[in-house]
Amino acid sequence: MTLAEIATRRLVIVDDEPVILDLLASVFLNEPLEVSCFRDGHSALAHMRAAGVDVLLTDKNLPDIGGLELVRHARAITADSEALVITGYASLDTALTAMELGVFDYIVKPPRDIFDVKRKVLQAFEKQGLARENRRLLGDLRAKNEELESTLEDLRAMQAELIQAEKLAGIGTLASGIAHEISSPLFGVMGLAEAIQEEDDVALVRSYAADIVEYSRNIKDIVVELSGYSRAAENEYLTTVDLGRVVEDAIRLVTRSAPVDGVSIETDLPGGLFVHARTNEVQQVFVNLVKNAVEAVQEHRTDGRVKVSIGQTDNHVWARVEDNGPGIPAEKQAVIFDPFYTTKPPGKGTGLGLNIVYRIITKYRGTIVVEAGASDGARFLLRFPVD
Repeated sequence: MTLAEIATRRLVIVDDEPVILDLLASVFLNEPLEVSCFRDGHSALAHMRAAGVDVLLTDKNLPDIGGLELVRHARAITADSEALVITGYASLDTALTAMELGVFDYIVKPPRDIFDVKRKVLQAFEKQGLARENRRLLGDLRAKNEELESTLEDLRAMQAELIQAEKLAGIGTLASGIAHEISSPLFGVMGLAEAIQEEDDVALVRSYAADIVEYSRNIKDIVVELSGYSRAAENEYLTTVDLGRVVEDAIRLVTRSAPVDGVSIETDLPGGLFVHARTNEVQQVFVNLVKNAVEAVQEHRTDGRVKVSIGQTDNHVWARVEDNGPGIPAEKQAVIFDPFYTTKPPGKGTGLGLNIVYRIITKYRGTIVVEAGASDGARFLLRFPVD
C-alpha cells in the first residue's frame, strides 16, 4: 500500500530549532498529509488534543514537555498513533525508553539524510494504515461470523422443526395401530371391572383387581412409548444413549403400531454400547428404518425377515438394519436420502423419512450407507463415533 492509497493523515512535527523544523516540514510539502509544526511541547499537545494525531515526529529535548512524554500523550489521544523521536544526545537509556514506548524509529540528530527521515515517516503511516485495515477486516470477519452463526442457528431450528414435522406426520399411522393394541387390555379391564361388581368372593375380587392393575400398566407403557416418541427432541438433553435399549423400544413401537404379519424381526443387541445423542432422535432413526424394512418385505414376500444388530469397533459404534425384501437398485442408492424421494405411491409417504434419518445421523458426526443385503434385500449400515 502506497501513501497515496491511504486517506489523508495527521502529521505533527515538534522541534525547538526553527531551521530543523522548517527543513522537516519542507520534505512533506507534496505529500497528502495534514502537517502541523510546533516549537514546544505544550503547543503540540494542545493541538493534538483538539485535532488528533496519527504520526508524531518530535525532538526528544524540548523546552517544556520532553519528547518521550509527548509520545505518551499522543498514544493517550490516538491509541494507534506512531512516533519517531529525534535526539542530539543519544544514550542507551533513552533508546531503551523509546523501545518500551513502542516508538517506530529513533533518529540521531542531525540526520545524515533528511529524505531518510521522510521515508521512515511514510513507513510509519504505512504501518498504521495496514494495522487499521487489518482491524477493519477483522471487524468485518467478526460481523460475518455472527451473521453465519445466526444463519446456522436458524438452520438448526428449521432442521429440528422438519424432524418433528416428519415425526408427527407418522403419528397418525402409529396412533391407529396403538389404538388397536390398547383395545385388547382395555377390553380386559372393562370385563373384569364388570365382573367385580357382581362378585362376592373377596379372593376372586382381589385376583380380578390384580389383573386390572396389570392390564392398566400395559396400557400405560404403550401410551408412554407413543408420547415419548412424539416429544420434540429439542426438549431433551444430549445424553449417553444405551443403543440396544433404544433399538428395542423402537422395534416395540413399530410392532405395536402396525401389523407385522408374515415378518419375523430378529435382533442381535449386546449391552454396553453407547452413543452421545438425544434418545428421542436415535429412537426416531430406528423407528423409520425398521418400519420401512417391514413394509418393504410385506409387499414382496410372505416369509419376510428383518434383522437389527449392533456392535462396536475401535472408533465407532455401528448398527445394521437389513431385510430380505426387493432391495434398492444401485442407481437409486445415491438419491434415497434426498428430501421427498420415495418409492411409495402417492399418499403413502412424504419422502422425508430417510432424509430425516440422514440428518439425525450426520448431526451426531455419524454416517449411514445403504448396500445390498445378505439375502438380496437392503442393508443400512450406521456408524456413530466413540467419544
